[in-house]
Amino acid sequence: MTDTAASSDDPLFTPVELEQFEADDVVAGSAIGKMLSILFLYTVLVMSFVGYWTYAQNVPAEEATTEAADH
Repeated sequence: MTDTAASSDDPLFTPVELEQFEADDVVAGSAIGKMLSILFLYTVLVMSFVGYWTYAQNVPAEEATTEAADH
């Protein structure tokens, strides 16, 4: 029989490796936060542009139709 109990008591990672994992998690979390912020800002800017563009394309046409019907 093999002694599996002795090998399972050994830690999987050293304390140095655990500290490196935590440091990598902080860096990854920061990068993800920045990426999400930039994508949110991009989405707001594009939605604002498209909303203005839609308004600018439709309102003058409606005003022209209303003026033509009044005359």
